Amino acid sequence: MTNLRKRRLIAFTMLLIAAVGYGWFDFALKTHFQPAVKASGLLLFTLMVFLTLFNARKKLPFIPVLQASTWMQLHIYLGYFTLLLFFLHMGIRIPQGGLEISVALLFLSVSLSGVLGAYLSRTFPVRLTHHGENLLFERISGIRYQLAEQVEALVVDSVSTTNSSTIADFYREHLRDYFARSHNFWSHLTGSPRPLRRLLERMDALDRFLNADERKYMEQLTEQVRVKDNIDFQWYLQGTLKIWLFVHIPLTYALLLFAAVHGLLAWKFT
Repeated sequence: MTNLRKRRLIAFTMLLIAAVGYGWFDFALKTHFQPAVKASGLLLFTLMVFLTLFNARKKLPFIPVLQASTWMQLHIYLGYFTLLLFFLHMGIRIPQGGLEISVALLFLSVSLSGVLGAYLSRTFPVRLTHHGENLLFERISGIRYQLAEQVEALVVDSVSTTNSSTIADFYREHLRDYFARSHNFWSHLTGSPRPLRRLLERMDALDRFLNADERKYMEQLTEQVRVKDNIDFQWYLQGTLKIWLFVHIPLTYALLLFAAVHGLLAWKFT
């Protein structure tokens, strides 16, 4: 068993023990007619504040309080425990009132986006590392524009050198739009090579109509198509990670605000 699997097994075991332990504690409180809902609500809010601190830890990496990877593991498994605690706190009932419904919807939205983020943060970086050249997200638009200009110059040069418009015609019909903007969002997200394969097969089918000089240009064009595919891949995966943060973090702060108001009102009137 690898170290990663061992750590995950240990973390899952601790999560299970914590869930069972608090379930027993909650049952004991209710059996002795103690305010179990207040206890679970206070713990729930405390854990949400702690989970929010993960974002602050990422922005302040110089703080010598655990490694970022350790914080990430704590964030993920405490998030799972918080989700279990939420359902224990709510009980088997439908939320009542606008504030309670808002808190419940915000909590579920944050939880679902958190589960999605845990999957993305574990899979996307690995895929980005093993798919062509790594690119800085802020530079991708400029790199795409430069590549499109280089390809168009290559096609124009092929016409003047070979006295043939075969490559230019193919470029105009199949490649101009491909190089002008990003393509194949879902294919890149799911890791499907079909769109690239279809385009390369189409280019390969043109080979029998080319002379020796045209084939040299087509080889260069094929390489540029592969480069463009990696640019789109980097753009979509890195962009998805950034968009996820812009969704998850604002929802988290909104949840804290609504939960604080809900807790204060519940503490005062119950």
